[in-house]
Amino acid sequence: MLQIFKKNTSLLAIYLLLFISVNAQQKEIWSLADCVNQAFSKNITIQQQILSTKSAQYDLTQSKLALLPSLNLNANNNWQTGFAINPTTNIAGENVSFRTNSFGLGGSMPLFAGFQNINNVRIKEALLKASLKDLEQNKNTITLNVCNAYLRVLQNIELYQSSINRTEATKAQVERQQKMYELGSSNKSRYLQLKAQLSNEELAVVNAQNSLNQSYLELWLLIEVKPEPNYTIEKPNTQELNIADEPRSIDDIFTLFTNNSPDLAAAEWRTKSAQIQNQIAKGAQSPRLTLNGNLNSFYTTQSQTGVGQLNFTNSLIGAGEYNGTPIPVYTARPIGYDSYIVTPFNTQFNRNLGSNIGINLSIPIFNGGTIHNNIQKSQISYESNKLNEKLTKNNVYRTIAQSYLEFKAAFKRFDANKINLEANREAFEVSEKQFEIGGLNLADYLNSKNNYIRAEADFTQAKYELVFRRKVLDFYLGKPLY
Repeated sequence: MLQIFKKNTSLLAIYLLLFISVNAQQKEIWSLADCVNQAFSKNITIQQQILSTKSAQYDLTQSKLALLPSLNLNANNNWQTGFAINPTTNIAGENVSFRTNSFGLGGSMPLFAGFQNINNVRIKEALLKASLKDLEQNKNTITLNVCNAYLRVLQNIELYQSSINRTEATKAQVERQQKMYELGSSNKSRYLQLKAQLSNEELAVVNAQNSLNQSYLELWLLIEVKPEPNYTIEKPNTQELNIADEPRSIDDIFTLFTNNSPDLAAAEWRTKSAQIQNQIAKGAQSPRLTLNGNLNSFYTTQSQTGVGQLNFTNSLIGAGEYNGTPIPVYTARPIGYDSYIVTPFNTQFNRNLGSNIGINLSIPIFNGGTIHNNIQKSQISYESNKLNEKLTKNNVYRTIAQSYLEFKAAFKRFDANKINLEANREAFEVSEKQFEIGGLNLADYLNSKNNYIRAEADFTQAKYELVFRRKVLDFYLGKPLY
């Protein structure tokens, strides 16, 4: 039974290893959406911007809490020895040793400060919105970069597959010419030239494979994925590519994009925050009115409470006269209790409990020019942000204009390459038939084939460039990229 169990266990382990090995070799297909989402979750720039946005959110929360009253509780515990002042009687003593505890609860609330606290909340709100727009802009940039890298992989896949197909066709020609040469119906030069052509096309396959591997590597690194041999991307159908021309003008696209542009919105919010900062600086010229309040008490071991009977003694306070005879006058003076104990904590705390409340008014008159200089600097910052906002708009317009012209050029280039490809394909098909029946020499045949190869490569590049340029324009038009 033990041997059977061991045998079954070994078989089970083998089956598990085979199952894991087979599944590990299965290809994992990445769509464009998968790549973009992966980049969002792993890209360091986006992660840093997310942290910056969280920090801006905490700044906003803190600015709102600053509008509330401040409240602080404090407690002290002190031991004093030697010469010290009794906190209960305020009488100095020598060679004393006692402990004192003090407690306090204090609070303050700004009643008026030139609206600086409220304006500070408005600044933090503006900076938070700017940070959120920065995050959106970073995601848009990453999306465009991923789309570009994804399309380069698709382009290289198609070029690689085309080079394989051409090589297979040439290999069949070489085998056909070899048989004809062996049968004596073709010369050796014709066979060797075709063989050399095959070598060139096999080298082109190797180069295409290297380009494909490089584009895959760039895509995986961009989306922070460790390259794996079994990773591949989803290949959409691009055989019937039908991309419409763009009827809108550059100004129309710019006007539409300015309503949704995150980088323009971020620049506008920063300009607004700089304007509010200028108002805060001016608010420092206003008087400040603050409400303050305190509640405090203390306990000390120097406070004594008598225990037992209070003892008195007679003290001479003067003298009278009766019938010419002096009569001394005495009064009873307390001299203390039988014993003493430290006054209980609760008794001292309640007895020493005190409070105060007050309003403080502060009017700035002269502060070394600080307020004036801060106003001027905040005004400069506001003007600088306005210029930065204008520069951002100019850059966006320039980028849209460049993208528009690049799309128009790619659109025309695609049509031209499509016509060129069809012409070279027909010419090559005719040349191939003529070559097979001996009606065309090898040099003309190879020239026709190489022209067709170049036309096919140019068309593939023009096709994916057009796809990318269209996606860039779609981005500015607010359309989804995937």
